[in-house]
Amino acid sequence: MTIKNFNLSAILTLLAVLFVLTDCRELGAQSDNILSLPPMKDQFRGYFDIGNVFNPKDISGGKVSNERLTRHYNVLTAENNMKPSHLSTGRGSYNFQNADNMVNAAIASRFKVVGHTLLWHSQIPEWQRDLRNNTTSKATTLEWMKTYITDVVSHFKGRVYLWDVLNEAFPDGGYTAASNWRNSMRGDSQNGNPWYIKIGAEFVFEAFLAARQADPDAILYYNDYNLNQTNKATMVRNMVGDVNSQWASDSRYDGKKLIQGIGMQSHHNIDVPASQVKASLDLFRPLGVEISISELDVLSQSWGDFNSNPKIPPTTNGRAKAAELYGEYFKVFLDNADIIKRVTFWGVSDNESWRSSGLPLIFDSRSMAKDAYFKVVGVLE
Repeated sequence: MTIKNFNLSAILTLLAVLFVLTDCRELGAQSDNILSLPPMKDQFRGYFDIGNVFNPKDISGGKVSNERLTRHYNVLTAENNMKPSHLSTGRGSYNFQNADNMVNAAIASRFKVVGHTLLWHSQIPEWQRDLRNNTTSKATTLEWMKTYITDVVSHFKGRVYLWDVLNEAFPDGGYTAASNWRNSMRGDSQNGNPWYIKIGAEFVFEAFLAARQADPDAILYYNDYNLNQTNKATMVRNMVGDVNSQWASDSRYDGKKLIQGIGMQSHHNIDVPASQVKASLDLFRPLGVEISISELDVLSQSWGDFNSNPKIPPTTNGRAKAAELYGEYFKVFLDNADIIKRVTFWGVSDNESWRSSGLPLIFDSRSMAKDAYFKVVGVLE
């Protein structure tokens, strides 16, 4: 039809329809803004806490100033500023200023704070890295480790409610579910855990004991990724069980488990089915410890596409699959809410994620709710 065949009435009608549709889209977009949505911490109250990460930029005037955090979350984990490389300037020397400012601001804004993390093989200061290859004795290394844990935990005593005492002690392979966990930890001289290299597997018990003695009220966790995989989950199950059994027969036993929780990081991709997450929860359940989904994000693509060079961007189907998985995961979380105490997203919006190119979070770069958000809250219906 040519322009000359339109009459004025038809043109005005068409413009009116377009105006209404545009207005509806704008209203819908506004209602999907992160600050307009019902707080997730309220929606999931009675099931588990809802957490996220925070950084120095999120605080101002002694409070958490990021409204997206204060609206939806009730637990905060320092994304980087409480890792050993940020706290320790040298053996026996510390810089707590940024971490103190963050922890105090979080408490002032009525958040609980997770301390992440005391012992790790990555993001550690030079004096800890050097332990992999120097001649420091086992006994001396053990004392240094206990002193470091005691100093840090004591400094934050009463302010940090939960500590990731040990992070990612097991590599991605090199063992089976039948392996002995004591021989399966990160032991390579380049990137291994320095405490394991120098002290051996007994460092796990000693580390958790030092943390317990420094703050008897703090909840103590082991934290790791890929715990949907049977071999690694079995190593963690066996380690936690053995350490807690040793503690129960110790004269200093206080009636509480030494390792009180397992953090399942859950940095997933579209090839990780919810059935694997459920299987690991079933594996951990008999331990009698609590579980946190401690660092949740889901790539809108396979690991291979994300890890390729150059990266292959997510597709429409990939984004839809990630959204579906978020819903399936949260269904599993609700079914296991008796042992799951916290679900922490590792970032608020895609552009702020450490894996931003994979669009892994439930809010987009404009802080608008994605389909993944609606799948998450939809499990409550």
